[in-house]
Amino acid sequence: MSRQRAVVIGLGRSGLACARVLDAEGCAVLVVDQGDDGKLRALAAELPPSVEVVLGGYADDVAVGAAMVCPSPGVRWDAPVLETARAHGVPVRSEMDLVFERCRAHIAGVTGTNGKTTTTSLVGAILAAAGGGVHVGGNIGDTVLDRLDSIRDGDWLVLELSSFQLESITRPRCRLATVLNVTPDHLDRHGDMARYISAKQRIVDFADPDGAVVLNADDPITRGMALASPAPVRLFGEGLVDVHGATVLDDRVVSIEDGQPRSVMAVADIPLFGAHNVSNVLAAVAMARAADTPFAVIARAVRDFHAVDHRLQPVLDRDGVLWINDSKATNAESAIVGLRAFGDRAIVWIGGGGRKGVGPEALVDEVVQRARHAIVCGATGAELDAALAARGYSARTLVPTLQGAVSVAKEIARPGDVVLLSPGYTSFDQFASFEERGTVFAALVRELHGVTDPQPATVDGVAR
Repeated sequence: MSRQRAVVIGLGRSGLACARVLDAEGCAVLVVDQGDDGKLRALAAELPPSVEVVLGGYADDVAVGAAMVCPSPGVRWDAPVLETARAHGVPVRSEMDLVFERCRAHIAGVTGTNGKTTTTSLVGAILAAAGGGVHVGGNIGDTVLDRLDSIRDGDWLVLELSSFQLESITRPRCRLATVLNVTPDHLDRHGDMARYISAKQRIVDFADPDGAVVLNADDPITRGMALASPAPVRLFGEGLVDVHGATVLDDRVVSIEDGQPRSVMAVADIPLFGAHNVSNVLAAVAMARAADTPFAVIARAVRDFHAVDHRLQPVLDRDGVLWINDSKATNAESAIVGLRAFGDRAIVWIGGGGRKGVGPEALVDEVVQRARHAIVCGATGAELDAALAARGYSARTLVPTLQGAVSVAKEIARPGDVVLLSPGYTSFDQFASFEERGTVFAALVRELHGVTDPQPATVDGVAR
């Protein structure tokens, strides 16, 4: 690649990683971005001086004549700049595509509409508990491409893989691969459900035949992917018998191997909220057993696991009110899971955000059934408010911002309530990311209560 031209589109984390690595490999790197502000200029200043950066826009033919063009995940795969590049024979390569091409470790890939982050983190924690080198990344954490030098042969690289990333990888070959579930999401990006499913299924289509594919038996879409797998399939779900996989039997998580259930741990020992997290644990158990991880190691790692940031994460338990940060619930299905996670406990729900091309009907139905009061805000706030009103749901408040929503929740909440930020939409109407939204929410909650200690809340004596 020495002095060949490479164009990187987007000056985010992925773009920065691509620019640094390609520059180190000898490419003449050009980074372009539609934006031009202080934050982007500061990021540009972090790059080596040999990298050229152009902010404020670019032409559709900017990559013509280059050896490759590397778009950030936020760039549509059919964007005019990429279609123009393809028409001129320029390879389109994403950060994840370059990772799969260069990585020497065994890759465990996790995808699905919901549960990816928790399951990815669980699998990483279990494999790490078994010993050896384990690295976690992809759609969570730090970029991977610029960390490959620290990853050795025989290590595990556990990747959360979004549909955006999977559609961009030439051959997403994973030693272990799982599809947790598939429900409508990102239809504004993919166009229709068939294309979204196809993007998710690529992790199955290209699975390593010497590894395993783990699929959700309770989801007809994911279970139907078994026929496409070149690798042995393990299932997880309810009431499974006579298959390889993981299920719950007599209130215990069990691994089914050669038709025989083998106990792993009690369901009650899972330190996470909600039935959906039992499903995530089953997926992680099936993947770990496919890697020959001992039962005792799996059980210990799960018991020691805590909620990932921004996913049903306790912020504060004060005056009988539990405040929960579920900012990572960026689609309706994920928010519905959050609403179902607290049993009979009354919920003051905070929702709304940026649009994703999916209507509010399913989410509103769940809110009406489970929330004592709904506080809606952001770009979809008025839409949610109108949908709730149409169902005769009067216990609702419409505010413009998350800050206003937290203030209203403080006034409304009473002992025994859960105040749940589980938006059901993207964060981009008010924030740069769901992480920023969750961090701001937690800070607002603590500020309202005069709390300066950033330590996680404990629930029933457990830091969940």
